Amino acid sequence: MRPGPASFCGTTNGSFAPRITAMTAKPSLNHSGEIGEQSPDTSRPAGPRPGHAGYEAILKHGRSVMTRSADLVVIGVCLLAMGTPPPAVADAPRHAASTTAAGNPLLKATLDRCRTDLQAFDEALAAGEDAVDGLAELVHDRNLALLHRYAAANVLGDIGSPKAVKPLLKALRDPDQGVRRCAAAALGRLRDPSVRPALEKLAKEDPFVFRDPKTGKLRYLVREDAREALDVLSGRVTPGSAGLRKMKETFLEKAWKPPTSKPAVPVRHPVWPFKGDFKAQNIWNNYQQPTDLYIHAGLDFIQNAGTEVLAVEDGHVAAISTNYLEWKTHQFFVVTTEKDGKMGWCYTHVDPDTYTFKVGDKVRQGQVLGKIVDFYVGKNKGADHLHLHYVEYKKTDDGKIEVESLVDPLLFFDWQDTAPPQIDKPLRFVRKGTMDEFTADQEGVVIVSGRVEIVAGISDTAYAGQACNWMVPVVTLEIAGEKSTPWRKLVLDQRGDVRDPQVASTLYLSGKDAEPWMKGRPRFPSVYWMKVTSTDGNGVIEPSDRLQAWDTAERDEAGRPRFPDGLYKVIVRAWDLQGNQTSRTATVRLANQAQRPEGAN
Repeated sequence: MRPGPASFCGTTNGSFAPRITAMTAKPSLNHSGEIGEQSPDTSRPAGPRPGHAGYEAILKHGRSVMTRSADLVVIGVCLLAMGTPPPAVADAPRHAASTTAAGNPLLKATLDRCRTDLQAFDEALAAGEDAVDGLAELVHDRNLALLHRYAAANVLGDIGSPKAVKPLLKALRDPDQGVRRCAAAALGRLRDPSVRPALEKLAKEDPFVFRDPKTGKLRYLVREDAREALDVLSGRVTPGSAGLRKMKETFLEKAWKPPTSKPAVPVRHPVWPFKGDFKAQNIWNNYQQPTDLYIHAGLDFIQNAGTEVLAVEDGHVAAISTNYLEWKTHQFFVVTTEKDGKMGWCYTHVDPDTYTFKVGDKVRQGQVLGKIVDFYVGKNKGADHLHLHYVEYKKTDDGKIEVESLVDPLLFFDWQDTAPPQIDKPLRFVRKGTMDEFTADQEGVVIVSGRVEIVAGISDTAYAGQACNWMVPVVTLEIAGEKSTPWRKLVLDQRGDVRDPQVASTLYLSGKDAEPWMKGRPRFPSVYWMKVTSTDGNGVIEPSDRLQAWDTAERDEAGRPRFPDGLYKVIVRAWDLQGNQTSRTATVRLANQAQRPEGAN
């Protein structure tokens, strides 16, 4: 076994499983405690270790809708750092180009680069169906680095062409269990019913076994992925939710008022970090602002480079650190409210050459701490600004500083919000896992059935005419029918800790998905499209919320329809931080059992 760095990519075990050479090989226990298939080919380098965080991320990548080659590059670096030597792909034999690629020199060049450059797979994805034959060759090339074979299988699933079915079915018989796993996930995304027998066979018979080092339990990883692919194929889950467990739902007694919230943090009466009143602070991004990748979890104050930054509270400088050693633009420091405390204000993007303090110093409210840095990301000029959030911080064993946002800082400043939030008209009703909108009858009433996703476009400002990217902290959903008990959920409550900022896509549509609904709109106020049914009702965004929907075909314990056919009123309510409220109501007709009325589009 080849040792690898114990701390890289979260691994605590640098060992690797034997390379798999045949699906018919018998399982055997190896020295690392894993169970793998016996391999007579001991002269070849061991492959990445199944179960390792980085390795599993490669396979999870195959379940995303779009390929992210940058993620693959990072994962590849992780695996190399763990001890896997880079395969000699430069000497790998070049197969004859596919018929499609042969007539397209640019595509042929892209497919050739895919053999050595993971980022080239984005270009292959953009080529669509024309790239299928060439990608299939990469999947089946056993002289190619495994990462590249996995990426090729993933992209075949992302392209979604029926031409990919045959090569992916062949890949289910590949000696490498990772190729089989990626092929299974890709076939699930293709949604071709003809692949069901092959996936069912894989889910029952694949021999690869892995002993989980954390639990000691044996797992048939390929079988697990085949079962997840069958779930995706059947529409029971969406590709991004495969492997997640649906959590118990929580319901509200009242959806017309937000729950009480009293963040337990020792904040007193802070002053603004810049001279002037609230409007002079120019808060561009607020705490709840979502992006395609994460929740902001802080405040961005747009100010000119060189503007003095003031201490918002008395405190003690607990730490000075940076996210990027090579850039002075991303220096940050933490000022704790209490001496030797673990909670306080984190200031980022202050020029370190202008600091007026050092670690351990006491600072006074209103004291000049430094000046806004001339902001760049690498060589790219960005908007000069201060990022401020209230955090809990800790120092890791290797000396790094980690911070976690605890609460919306605007809860504590003196300001006034004079503009209520806005909810776009109309509410959108789409089939779960798609962007396909349900259609309306001649009277304009939308007719829904099955698993329904309700999407609301929400925007917020503090005053009329404010240009900003703000989102509300609290949203509720209420669905009420004439013959059913009202269904009320707390969709969002982000006045306090956002828990995991990296799961924004669970609740929000990406900018690309929302693009058709944004045409002709002004740039401000920014509208964020929230999937208000993607929640278990606890107000926290979690990966498992992807499994939630308005399941109109749900039945109660007695087997009766939870939502009988008929008219339903849907109400989405939103509150800003100071309690201003808005709502949007829609009436829909549920038609699971009954025939659709005449005149439906």
